[in-house]
Amino acid sequence: MSRAALWLWLIVIALRLAYALLATQVDPLLRANPLHGDAVIHDSMAQRLAFTGEYRLEKGLMTAPAYIFLMAGVYALVGHAPDAVRVLNALLGLVALWGLWLLTRRLTDERTANLTLILGALHPHLLMITGWLYTENLALPLAVWAIYGLSFWQGVGGAAASGALLGLLALTRANYLPFALLAVVWLVWRARCWKPPALLLLATVLTVAPYVAYISARYGAFIPIGLGGYVLLWANNEYADGGFDPLFLERNLTIGGETKSTRQWLDADDPVARDRQAMRLAFQWIRENPIAWLRLLGRKIALTLSAFGLQNPENRAIAAALRLADGVYWLFLAAAGYGLWRLRRSEKLVAVLIGLFIGWTLFTILLYAGGSRPLLPAQPFLVLGAATLIAASVSTRSNQCYNSSR
Repeated sequence: MSRAALWLWLIVIALRLAYALLATQVDPLLRANPLHGDAVIHDSMAQRLAFTGEYRLEKGLMTAPAYIFLMAGVYALVGHAPDAVRVLNALLGLVALWGLWLLTRRLTDERTANLTLILGALHPHLLMITGWLYTENLALPLAVWAIYGLSFWQGVGGAAASGALLGLLALTRANYLPFALLAVVWLVWRARCWKPPALLLLATVLTVAPYVAYISARYGAFIPIGLGGYVLLWANNEYADGGFDPLFLERNLTIGGETKSTRQWLDADDPVARDRQAMRLAFQWIRENPIAWLRLLGRKIALTLSAFGLQNPENRAIAAALRLADGVYWLFLAAAGYGLWRLRRSEKLVAVLIGLFIGWTLFTILLYAGGSRPLLPAQPFLVLGAATLIAASVSTRSNQCYNSSR
């Protein structure tokens, strides 16, 4: 590591730790409510686990356990201190940036890696999530290091370690459990033999198996970390706007020609049966309303492509600022996509793996809901793509200027 890179890292470390301590004063949403959205549920679950030893799912069968146990560990050590969790979030963010820096340096060079570090450190979504007690804080380093391990860790140990990271990622965000199968297929293609992919799959299964066995025994049905029926209906119904409607349970849904409140539709006492009800209703609504569902997909994409959500404020200055932010964000996404496409020329296998990860993330967005948060686990790789393109463009421009001056 060069001296310039070392100084850059010291600045980034200071920035991340400082933001963690100041997040509730800087972020306007956290300033109004330090525990906002799912953070309320995560905080409650972690407190109960830390101080009573009881693990209770407060949001149906939708919350994966890893981040909750991590929060509970912090609370058990220092008491109920959300700011301590934010410091932990900052450290997790630094671990993600370290993996991203190493990944970029292996794929390109240190100059591009330094640019990736700067963009990743200042990326609004990657920075602001530090202040939120959300599972994405743990998902980010796990995703980055899983991709790094698959790309560069060799042999039996490398496959096992990568599989364990994929298992931990699934235990943090259950929607990434099927990605392990995509990783196995990719590894079969790269290794041209069965042993590393088999070890990868075995390590993933062994990592998630204890929790799957526990939660399945607790509810008397096979539960692969979590169930998604409720979330599927929540994001796919006549009132859905591309995200998650906070008034979902109070809505009257019309499905199969019958109108009832959401609570009446989901009237099973058993949470597993209730989730199955929700999944059946979601698919039935999609079959009955294909045009409305296609429009909803467009809404999900639009929400994902918006820097800070689809908002229409009456204040013209704020509206103009949001449009500018969207424009900058679209340029970033375009640069990221093209940069990853260019990367395939020199690092085809890694570019394909990153493409599979981003593709799976986008698929789950179309299946469930859009927005900056669902796309967050893919953002480090988009930063890598954008930095690669910028560095290559600057290098080409410098060479042209040099040649023209001779």
